[in-house]
Amino acid sequence: MIRATPSYSAKRNAAPSDGTRSAVAAWLLDGPAQLREGRHAGAVAGAIDPRGSVAYVYPEITGYYLQWLAWRARHDNNTDIFGERAARAQRWLRVWLADDPPQTRVHLNGTVGDWRNKAVFCFDLAMVLRGLASAAQAQLLVADATVVAGVVRQLEQLIGVDGAFDACPINARGTGLPDRWSTRRGAFLAKAAAGIVAAARVLPGVPASIERAAIATFDASISALLDHPHRDVHPLLYAFEGVLAWPEHPRFDAVIEVVAAQFAALLGLAGKDGRLPESIDAASGATGPARVDVIAQALRVGFLLGVHRVQPPQDQLALARLRHLLVRQLRPSGAVGFLLDAEPADCNAWAAMFADQALAFAVPNPGATTWQWTDPLLV
Repeated sequence: MIRATPSYSAKRNAAPSDGTRSAVAAWLLDGPAQLREGRHAGAVAGAIDPRGSVAYVYPEITGYYLQWLAWRARHDNNTDIFGERAARAQRWLRVWLADDPPQTRVHLNGTVGDWRNKAVFCFDLAMVLRGLASAAQAQLLVADATVVAGVVRQLEQLIGVDGAFDACPINARGTGLPDRWSTRRGAFLAKAAAGIVAAARVLPGVPASIERAAIATFDASISALLDHPHRDVHPLLYAFEGVLAWPEHPRFDAVIEVVAAQFAALLGLAGKDGRLPESIDAASGATGPARVDVIAQALRVGFLLGVHRVQPPQDQLALARLRHLLVRQLRPSGAVGFLLDAEPADCNAWAAMFADQALAFAVPNPGATTWQWTDPLLV
């Protein structure tokens, strides 16, 4: 007997066309974000064009997807479909790791020359490991020891002489990698480090050396956040997310005050409708386009900051504008674009996951503190 693939949209009351969070979840589960067939079945795309075509799949985003499934499972009784989707993702990760080194972006149309495939990135590996651990902890899957070992093997190659992780192999930086935040150490690696530490405490097969390197990376990232915060908003918010993902860290109470001050300064750059620039370096004019993922990231950070400390009224007003702006980006299909109000536009899988979580966080939940003080499962 052939068992039909579970459908999320068929099991909920709200129709996918109503523009609600339920529509976003249905798009992520039943739409084109996760491939259904072929060698790369189970992989999750970064972007999907208006015709539904996928140019590349992305291990980082597949890790996000596992994290999102685990978070959704914590708040939704419909766990069968989450487990099925998680199993698909893990099966593909085994395929992905069959290449050594594995590709950062796997292009389905034969495209070659993507600079990201000249190196393996700590951040991407961390998101994969973190996603596997969260899905396993949520009992959506049993972690595949081969996949865990493959990710660990790649991470071991990124431990620097000081015991912390490098963003990517140092010897790869002279072979065509651009000099940008994702190829250098920096505060953004706090999110990666916090994810690895969380995974090491859940998954068998993660050696103590990996956890030690993650702790060293987290400490270095916090120092970078205090002394040299990112000018690009996207990685700056990653750094904030890393801090908020580890509220039990001994330095949390001190660092959260710095995060709050930097976040308030960021909100001060928002437009009247709430949109944030891609860069805070206004002096150079490099403000960049307004991005949906950044809006969703900021809304998540703002909500979690409000759990840990009292927020001033101006921050609350700015967050209300962010929420209104984000809601406007939800299409009737449940898809979410990458740039604000861009038409025609590709759909973006990670922006959709960020948005779904951000809008859930923005709704007051009396019982929410039971998880916010341990791990909010930030995608």
